[in-house]
Amino acid sequence: MRHGHRTCPLVLGLGLALASMHAIPGQATAESRTVFAGQEPQVKQEEKLPPKLTAWPNPKSQAELKDQVARLRQDRSKDVAAEAQKTLTTMGSCAAPLLVRSLGKEKSKAARERIRVVLASILDQQHSRLIAESFDAKSLDVRVWALITVSRTPDPSLQKTVQSHWKKLAKRGAKAEEVERYATGLCLLSVQDPQGLEPVVSATIAHWKERAPQIRGVLNGLRSAALDKALLEHLKADDRKLQSAALRLIAAGGTPATLSAVAPFLDSGNPTLRIDAINVCRMLVAGEAPLDRLPVFEAIERATAWKAKL
Repeated sequence: MRHGHRTCPLVLGLGLALASMHAIPGQATAESRTVFAGQEPQVKQEEKLPPKLTAWPNPKSQAELKDQVARLRQDRSKDVAAEAQKTLTTMGSCAAPLLVRSLGKEKSKAARERIRVVLASILDQQHSRLIAESFDAKSLDVRVWALITVSRTPDPSLQKTVQSHWKKLAKRGAKAEEVERYATGLCLLSVQDPQGLEPVVSATIAHWKERAPQIRGVLNGLRSAALDKALLEHLKADDRKLQSAALRLIAAGGTPATLSAVAPFLDSGNPTLRIDAINVCRMLVAGEAPLDRLPVFEAIERATAWKAKL
């Protein structure tokens, strides 16, 4: 997820209108159709949300917690790991500190993923400020996890904290890990800072296949006129990769107001751009999940059908 530090043209006019976000399911549900259609997600008012926690709760038994985390991390038995996952989920957020430390030490990719799954099941917006304490962790895995997690439960009060982390990455220049720049970009967008768009665009170009679900999940809650304007500016670029990135991000975080600008791409001679435009229509108009690939003739037929509807 590597990105340069120059100001991206996408950020022009984006301002502070970016809002909160919520994950998109793989299949279009009634809820996802509402968001795909460009309607504003239902976000609870800050005063109605539980207060932010300032300290992790203590586990009833530290010994039991350590035992269950060890069981979760082992790779010998899937059943043992699955049972530990259930137990840790039941324990709740008191398990988070040890799980986060374990994430930073764990060498097994599968075990790290199990740890992240448990953390996702026991943490929510109440924990955002506690999670943000891991932005400066020694482990890259922990830093990226913390940034992505906070981006999914936006906390505007963390804007300065996220911006400070971005400045640290900027000072490191090329030494900064691309994946961390990308994760910080998503987090910046979640706290209404348009600087985050540039690294997300770069990730869309370079790592779309593996990161598409994550990007869609975050941008889903950022749909706004300001984001539309910034992304539509990018469609004017001559570079097809940049155009494709803009179309994919419009599908992920745009509104139906973008459709008139997207429509010409349904006639594109470039198969990728045509499919990207079809996916914008599918997600913003029909509330349908995007398509990864289409045979050439089917893509032409679908594009023609969408042109007739717009």
